[in-house]
Amino acid sequence: MRVVKQIIYEVDAESEAFEKARKKLGPEAVVLSSVPVKRGGFLGLFKKRKYIVTAGILEDDEAQEKLEQGKRDRLIAFQKLLEGASTSSFDVALNKDSNNFSDVLELSNEAVALSHKPIEEKDKYKQKQSSEILALLGSDNIYEGLLQSGFDSLIAMEIVKEYANIKENKSLDEFLADHTLVTGKDFISALGGKRAMFIGPTGVGKTTTIAKLAAIFALWHKRKVLLLGADTYRIAAVEQLRTYAGILEVPMEVVSNAGDVERALSNHDAEIVLADLPGGSQNDLLRLEEYRKVYEALHPDCVHLLIAANLSYPTMADVMEKLNVVPYNAIIFTKLDEATSLGSLFRLIKTYKVPLSYMTTGQDVPRDIEVALPLRIARLVLGLETLKQTGV
Repeated sequence: MRVVKQIIYEVDAESEAFEKARKKLGPEAVVLSSVPVKRGGFLGLFKKRKYIVTAGILEDDEAQEKLEQGKRDRLIAFQKLLEGASTSSFDVALNKDSNNFSDVLELSNEAVALSHKPIEEKDKYKQKQSSEILALLGSDNIYEGLLQSGFDSLIAMEIVKEYANIKENKSLDEFLADHTLVTGKDFISALGGKRAMFIGPTGVGKTTTIAKLAAIFALWHKRKVLLLGADTYRIAAVEQLRTYAGILEVPMEVVSNAGDVERALSNHDAEIVLADLPGGSQNDLLRLEEYRKVYEALHPDCVHLLIAANLSYPTMADVMEKLNVVPYNAIIFTKLDEATSLGSLFRLIKTYKVPLSYMTTGQDVPRDIEVALPLRIARLVLGLETLKQTGV
């Protein structure tokens, strides 16, 4: 299928999209996509929700003359469903039994396979992606909702296909929760063991995150905590950690080599050890080598890689791949409060299959941190819950 004529226009309600497409293009018109936007208002308030709609006419390519008529019938049936419906919300479509989702799509296996391939290949595919897939997917509530939540289009396709094939009666957030790995159900178990090491790029929030966890373990759980500051590149980072240690009345040692680590561990009868490593670029090979040295000296039970939720997905993936100089066991997503959408987080989880341990949602110590729980993550990603429902 190919688009022989295409128009873009704006409507007040999604239910108007199909009718306007037929008036402009005739009875063969189909809606390819519908994106919600907010217009007008006063001083940023009272904005009205409108929709930017892309519609077109599809025509068979010679190479696709044998395309199943059933696909086109499903598309037309779905357009008629939209025509008579009021503006549908994403959370209504979350229930798998909803008519909005029944017999939705037959997705390209090529598209699904590409979701795990390099970004360059995905971009090439997107450029030549058939208008048939765009037409089948563009109007679907769940697919559009995933895109609005920041999901990559190919990952969204894969999720819709997998969700359509499950036999259990599950809502979409429950389905996503089933595909989310975590390290534990509470703060202690989520740490992954007695000794924990924290790595990540500069500015990701390692020192503040460690301070939050130290406060929770020392004050709430009454554990003996030892802080290790290995960030000798930045005096401010060491002093910040020392300040937190003084407030919490827990010991803190500065370590720069294997001997320092061994002495610190032998000098303190700690139940929990939290090691703050220096931040740096994932391209700084010298700094990455220092990670390895501390790792070999500390023998941590768990290495937590911190990634800022406001980064682009390609940058997140680059951090994941290049900081694998030490075998990290868990991911901590930081700065969720600064992210405009969280779809990239689930894409990272699904692609790399590394469990999540914690999430941070602000600068307040120790309040703005919570244990990563599957259903909570799924509902945050889908926009069904807010960040301020913290568990501390």
